[in-house]
Amino acid sequence: MPEPLLLQKLLNAPVAAAIVESGFDQVGGYVTAASEVVALRTPSDLLAAYGIDASPEFADVVRFVQPRLATFSAPSGEARPWQTFPNGFLLGDSLARVWTMERTRYPFGAEYWRIRSDGEQKCLSHYAGTARGWVGARQWRPPSPIVGTMARWRGAEFFADVQTETVLLTMIGDSAPAGFEQVRPGAWSSTVGLPECEIFERVFTAALDGVPVRLLRRTGPQAEVLLLSDDPAAAERLQARLMEPGVYEAIVDARRLENVQGVENQLAPPNG
Repeated sequence: MPEPLLLQKLLNAPVAAAIVESGFDQVGGYVTAASEVVALRTPSDLLAAYGIDASPEFADVVRFVQPRLATFSAPSGEARPWQTFPNGFLLGDSLARVWTMERTRYPFGAEYWRIRSDGEQKCLSHYAGTARGWVGARQWRPPSPIVGTMARWRGAEFFADVQTETVLLTMIGDSAPAGFEQVRPGAWSSTVGLPECEIFERVFTAALDGVPVRLLRRTGPQAEVLLLSDDPAAAERLQARLMEPGVYEAIVDARRLENVQGVENQLAPPNG
């Protein structure tokens, strides 16, 4: 993809509820360029572009700048129970490009919008960084260190919300280095210059009964995983849940994971 874009993602009801109820901070799946869907001004117009025949009172979307280190691919052309986009465009006359974005954390400043049937659009919330999360969400869940940007700063690792010239560092723990502000119990933040940091993201993959997966979080003996296949038969065999079109997740015994491998993707220095 070219220069950073303002992206838009249509939210289904479970994902929208996860943001509002528990402050869900991860994003991936189908995304479009926000400027290319601006003419889809009503829920029915927007849903029709995704192959959904419905006229609800409202539709919810998130809009966010292309995340640092996020990777994109062309949508799968395989026949599936949901609408697919084998030509790389939404349906209808919008000619809006659509990509599949790999899972990452929302960037600072992401916005949650509601589009109503009369064409009114209203921003309901915004993502204020790793420590603060979605403003107004009923809960906050500590972020995962294996989804989204991290930073090395002065010999330590932190969660990182990368902005134009600065980085909002977040540490989860009982204490933090001098200069950090306690944002909530156990969460501390401080803003530093981008050139002072090494920005990276770790991605861990594995095989679960022969199906490729990505690790999203490890909690004790259990692992939350994202299937790297949208094959419904494989998902059914693993008892994975369909979170949104093309996105299956499961919570499994971590001992079932085989061939666990990790890579570290790094952001090139500003003048690199």
